[in-house]
Amino acid sequence: MGDNGFTASALHQTAEQFHILVDSVEEYAIYMLDPNGNVVTWNPGAQKIKGYTAQEIVGKNFACFYTAEDVAGGKPQRNLREAARRGHIRDQGLRIRKDGSTFEAEVIITVLRDARGNIRGYSKVTRDITDQIRSREFEAEKIAKKRAKPRTTFSRRSAMNCARR
Repeated sequence: MGDNGFTASALHQTAEQFHILVDSVEEYAIYMLDPNGNVVTWNPGAQKIKGYTAQEIVGKNFACFYTAEDVAGGKPQRNLREAARRGHIRDQGLRIRKDGSTFEAEVIITVLRDARGNIRGYSKVTRDITDQIRSREFEAEKIAKKRAKPRTTFSRRSAMNCARR
């Protein structure tokens, strides 16, 4: 009996440590979905990125994070099917916050299976990459402008050399 008590205590401690870890992450939305795509868990990072509290979103389908066009095209359920088939998927695209604003997201959906291989749900990790994309676009514009500038220094020098001759 003492061994079972130790095992239960160790499992409880491990579960508690895991929750502390996930709850401390604020730069990533980390949550679980049931096999149908309904939100089961929600971390503070998910609240920060998406704007919903756990009380508001748990039990709702994750399709609410996708644009109307993506939902009409079946993308949320297609992502779940693909994750189930391959084990996980990576996706990048626009997502919707509670307030209706959009952000560029990088998403990883991983299927969670029991010992028999039955789907128990999915883990979903989302990162807001809007700032990184804006930064890359800004740098690309700077490079393009730099390349587009005429190289007048050489032309003026050439013109002055021609005038002297």
